[in-house]
Amino acid sequence: MTSPIRDSATMRARKRPADRRDVILATAARSFARDGFHATHLSQIADEAGISAPALYRHFAGKYELFAAALLRQAQELADTIAAVPPGDDPRTEARAILHAAAAGALDRRDTGNIYRREPRMLQGDDLRHLAELSSRGRTRLVDLLRRFRPTLSERSAQILVTATLSIIASPVTHRVTLARKSVLAVLLDACDAVLDLELPSATEPSESSGLTPLGKREAVLTESIRLFARHGFHEVTMEQIGAAVDLPPSGVYRHFASKTAILVAALWRGSERTTAAITDGLSRATSPAEAIDALAQQYAGLCVSDPDIMTVYLRDMGALDATERRALRRQQRVNVDEWATWLRRARPDLTAAEARFLVHAALNTATDVTVAHRDVDAPTVGAVVTAVLRSEDGVVQQ
Repeated sequence: MTSPIRDSATMRARKRPADRRDVILATAARSFARDGFHATHLSQIADEAGISAPALYRHFAGKYELFAAALLRQAQELADTIAAVPPGDDPRTEARAILHAAAAGALDRRDTGNIYRREPRMLQGDDLRHLAELSSRGRTRLVDLLRRFRPTLSERSAQILVTATLSIIASPVTHRVTLARKSVLAVLLDACDAVLDLELPSATEPSESSGLTPLGKREAVLTESIRLFARHGFHEVTMEQIGAAVDLPPSGVYRHFASKTAILVAALWRGSERTTAAITDGLSRATSPAEAIDALAQQYAGLCVSDPDIMTVYLRDMGALDATERRALRRQQRVNVDEWATWLRRARPDLTAAEARFLVHAALNTATDVTVAHRDVDAPTVGAVVTAVLRSEDGVVQQ
């Protein structure tokens, strides 16, 4: 005889939730944000959602369809959040209300936001065009508001400053520092205010020379691989393409690197090591905490501008590494963030340790995003933006 208790439990387990599609999309967003498109499997999403694979396929035809739906839902939610902010008479107040609403949304999606930040290049055709249209709504509104309360600002400067503010409010999805919600919003919105008021330096003329090409084949393989990964994505690049870029057959590439993943590991560690070296170089030029903040900002800006491809790869392709390598890179990143945060707190004693870390992550995030989004930007401009995120004239200790 079947137990009534067992029958009841079975019926509950098999009962289809009314919001099953929403559950699948939320689970998929977490998986894609955590592991990236290529490393995520539908069976894994189904398990985490508590459903069978056939049940998942009743809602989505395949992984791409699920991925596109999850990403576009996040973009739609952000667009709706911004659209819900009513127009006002004061453009600055309206802009701040938009940023507050968007920042609150980013905090609500810390475990899924990276899908929107890291994976949009996987979209195709109409999906990609729809994402661009959704993204442009809020950006266009913010640029318009910024130029209304700063009418002498150029279109280019307004675009850069809006990129920076959007990067600041999105930065909590890139780390797991804990801080009370009210404090997070205050710190991030104060940084946005500083950026919106920033007078950008005059643009410098770009250098006509791209420098010399490395002569050593291993170095050439690494350099060209970084360029290809940044342009096409790690998973889309083949060893044949890498070999062709340096005039080698695939077997010649394998003489220098055991696999394509080994090339990516070397590339990401190069980026990490250069970031660490930039800290040392910056501090060697400083004589006070305030000077240290400025020097760190300028050194990191120079690094981003001089090699935007490695920043793009670091941003988008770390998920292709195995968990051990990712943890090792993130440990080194935490060391670098802690060094920045220590000097920031010496320059700004008003900040707690957690607030300082939030600001450092926001500053680093902003440098990368501005460099990647505006390929013609110069190092002084990026450095000025990073400095504005980190400090205010009233809050910095000069000695």
